[in-house]
Amino acid sequence: MQDSIAFPANGEAPQGMRGYGHYHERYRRVDGRWRIQTMTLTRLRIDLFEGGLPDVCTGSATG
Repeated sequence: MQDSIAFPANGEAPQGMRGYGHYHERYRRVDGRWRIQTMTLTRLRIDLFEGGLPDVCTGSATG
């Protein structure tokens, strides 16, 4: 899989990331239909945008 998460730049360098990886899924049959029981995302690589990540993503607290 490949995804991008972007945050508003407000005129500054773009913030966000592009991630690469794969999913591992486990299925279960319920009432004759296959359903996803568990899904795990494993990221193999994360490339940060020029502005990095906003503080809300890194767990930093202010004020």
